[in-house]
Amino acid sequence: MDLERDYGLTVTELVPHAGGFATDGWVADRRWFVKAWKPGEPAVGLERLEQLRALGLPVVEPLRTSQGELFAMSGDRAYAVFPYVEGRTADWGDWRVAARALRQVHEAPARVTLPAADVTEPHIRDLMGYLQHPWIADRADEVAAAIARLDDVRARLEPVRNVVCHTDFHGLNVLIDDQGEVAAILDWENAVIGPREYDVWVAADGDHLVEFLDEYGADDLDPDHLEFALLARGLRDLSARVVHEVDRPGVDTWGFDRIARVDSMLEVFRGYCA
Repeated sequence: MDLERDYGLTVTELVPHAGGFATDGWVADRRWFVKAWKPGEPAVGLERLEQLRALGLPVVEPLRTSQGELFAMSGDRAYAVFPYVEGRTADWGDWRVAARALRQVHEAPARVTLPAADVTEPHIRDLMGYLQHPWIADRADEVAAAIARLDDVRARLEPVRNVVCHTDFHGLNVLIDDQGEVAAILDWENAVIGPREYDVWVAADGDHLVEFLDEYGADDLDPDHLEFALLARGLRDLSARVVHEVDRPGVDTWGFDRIARVDSMLEVFRGYCA
């Protein structure tokens, strides 16, 4: 990375920072956050951040390069620079403010250029070709059954109200400030216009499902879209780890464990369905 060449920034300290599943990060002089995508991966989603911030959402826009672009290239890696936001990543102790922030996202007018939610889930379909992978071969029947169930649920889906959906609204993508409020919602690469359920499912990952749903104000969710979202997230995270052979423990934590909880979570959610 050449921050001076690409952005006109003179930086004296560049400190590694925990990145995302598909990106790396650095903090520059505690003024800028540098996000770099994996080699060959495109810098996606940057163009929509200005629109999302204009809706009043706590979104951090990228700086423009000296050439007016939203990202620069360092060899075969795309990277972008953002203002550095002080804060810590959210945990489940922050469920109250997280639920309110998620409702704010869903109540924002959908005046933003985002793709429609895609229920074809091609990455999950790819997983069928990896059933004999050593990480899942002993549970291949379980994976195949979950994919078949996803297909059955997909066939039942009916149109519901669509909203701005982040689709990856977990703690690492929510920054909390010193006052315990949401300072920023990060990583909008997978945002879509789609059913609220494709965000609200995240409440099932924590220990405060009922409290989260009450604070969010859930009262007319769709059970089929919830079932689809819960199954798809577990299978999608399973696929990402198996296909790319990264994060072996996550195969269980974010894949099999989530899938195993689908029915028990749905029982709780049903109290908030129309």
